[in-house]
Amino acid sequence: MVEMSQTLSAALRRLVVAVSLGVIVPVAVVAQDAEAPAAPERIDLTNFPGELVDKVVVPIPAEIFAVLDKLDEPDWNSGIQLPTANDRGGERSLLALTFGSLVAEGFIAVQAKNAEEIETIGKRVLDLSESLGLAPSVRPHSLAIIEASKNRDWAKVRDELDATQQTVRTTMEKLRDTELSGLVSLGGWVRGTNVVTSFISGSYSEDKAELLNQPGLIAHFREMISTMRGPAASTPAIRAIATGLARLEAIIGESGNLAEEDINQLRDISRAMLEEFYFAKPAP
Repeated sequence: MVEMSQTLSAALRRLVVAVSLGVIVPVAVVAQDAEAPAAPERIDLTNFPGELVDKVVVPIPAEIFAVLDKLDEPDWNSGIQLPTANDRGGERSLLALTFGSLVAEGFIAVQAKNAEEIETIGKRVLDLSESLGLAPSVRPHSLAIIEASKNRDWAKVRDELDATQQTVRTTMEKLRDTELSGLVSLGGWVRGTNVVTSFISGSYSEDKAELLNQPGLIAHFREMISTMRGPAASTPAIRAIATGLARLEAIIGESGNLAEEDINQLRDISRAMLEEFYFAKPAP
């Protein structure tokens, strides 16, 4: 029990993102590799060592996926759903959300060890960074992702994906674009949540469902959306995402344990949120 607690604490320390004045600042990112400690059987986000006053625990997709791997053996290739490039205009809030989801897609491709998809994602990341005006900062990471995927160096790809998202957030914060920084994190979390719920719904267990029991994290993202200012805050997409977060929080907050039906609802709601900026909306 003590050993499990120590392992859990170590994992959570790697997932910490300090929040000060609404600014998300990554503290540390450690990719899973062969020498990393074994992933805990579940991530209890209420058991964070220390006081949760001005901090929020944001699970990094690589960590969540590693835990899911321990609980099951998902067909990760079936989880890759890289959408065709679409032009939804130059609204920066949607570009930031898309960027986060694209990085999460990269983690899925790494779990699948799918070099072709990773290379495509690396190029797409660079294209999107140009739209955000961040290409000089992101280009080295994108090129490293492509090169590492060709060499089947999956640990290196994970490192560069983590570094890419961190670089984008840090650069945005330096430019005082903290809203977009938060949206990058939100986009990645929604995509990760969607793929995890899809796998869990296909092979349900209480241990796997516990990975999604993150009411505090959803509350954080809801607060972030509610404090957005400017034209982007009133766009239909952002309003729909705010509604989706409220629906997710209602499901997770009302039940101590997530039943299979809850997981199915979380999957469908997160998918609808992604259709606001990432996936194409289904034909009417």
